[in-house]
Amino acid sequence: MRNRGYTLIEMILVVVIIGILASVAIQSLSKTEDSRRLDETMAEIEDIARAIAGDERLISDGVRTDFGYVGDIGSLPSNLDGLVANPGGYATWKGPYIRNKFNENSEDYRRDAWDNLYTYAGGIVVVSNADGNPITKQFAASAGDLTSNTIKGVVRDKAGLPPSDSASHVNVTVYYPDGSGSMTSSTTSPVRSGEFSFDNQIPIGIHFIRAVDLNAGDTASKYLAVNPGSITLTELRMPSELWGSSGGETGGLLEYVSGSARVYGPGNRNIRFEIFNSGSDTVTVNFAVLIYNVIPDAYYQKLIWSGIVIYNNPRLGSGDILNFPTPETIGQSETLTIEYESFWDSPATGGSFVNMSGIDFQAVFSSGDTVSFATP
Repeated sequence: MRNRGYTLIEMILVVVIIGILASVAIQSLSKTEDSRRLDETMAEIEDIARAIAGDERLISDGVRTDFGYVGDIGSLPSNLDGLVANPGGYATWKGPYIRNKFNENSEDYRRDAWDNLYTYAGGIVVVSNADGNPITKQFAASAGDLTSNTIKGVVRDKAGLPPSDSASHVNVTVYYPDGSGSMTSSTTSPVRSGEFSFDNQIPIGIHFIRAVDLNAGDTASKYLAVNPGSITLTELRMPSELWGSSGGETGGLLEYVSGSARVYGPGNRNIRFEIFNSGSDTVTVNFAVLIYNVIPDAYYQKLIWSGIVIYNNPRLGSGDILNFPTPETIGQSETLTIEYESFWDSPATGGSFVNMSGIDFQAVFSSGDTVSFATP
């Protein structure tokens, strides 16, 4: 039997099928390439944002350690060039904060995966035009969250007493970058109870703070991590007993009762702990601040003070000041229980409960006392 060859129609059909398969393959490769470029560009934008405002993932002993360009300079860069080259002989510049992936391309960090220049005009937004569908990264709620934060604190002597009549002779100074490549400082004196504040003026970063008793010459100092959009709370404790015998107000000394911390309720969403007044007088508390680090963020709904609900909504988070409706007191040698209830992963309504097991806490009171504990 003689073999028959392919007809013209059969040949045409084969060619058409090969063309369709090639077209499908090309489209698939194009989609894969677009996906790769998108992923690469989104990762680069994230790197740029962290170069400007720091990497929130870098934490040591519960304290954030990286604040990027803003943490060193005190202001936002006017353009992306300042991330790789000192913008003007700035003494506080410690870059480069971002690096080129390819040494032969000096603009690599400024271009997305489609080779478009990123758009950045000195604010809190970085934009890639991508392939005509812009990708936008806003890395802070506002510029002020990066450049204008608050430090509040209290000064005590070794015995835990406030300066009282000596308050005007105590200087508290915080040192921070001025936004133009140099360091500056702000100084204030505490009130009689030892409380002081630097309001809406401190950029993010690791900053040095010091209290000096001008009469005795004693000093107390430390480094503080100021986070974006925060009120940073601190205590400065003098090394000597300065103020107890010179008209100073005799205060208490609140201490954590060892081993008293507990989590309870469905999903371990509530915490309780006990404090003890080891001082010589009744302690009056007008507000409290609970500080903790949870990922994702957690917001509590209720505060129960010695069995009485003194706060219930709206939800508050780590570092928020909870002002009491009326002052609460803790008598000499008294022990009382404090409960923070209903931790959620949302600051507003809804959300899911957060398990608060294994978390480090600091509770700061208006009396200037701070207690630290960890939940089991």
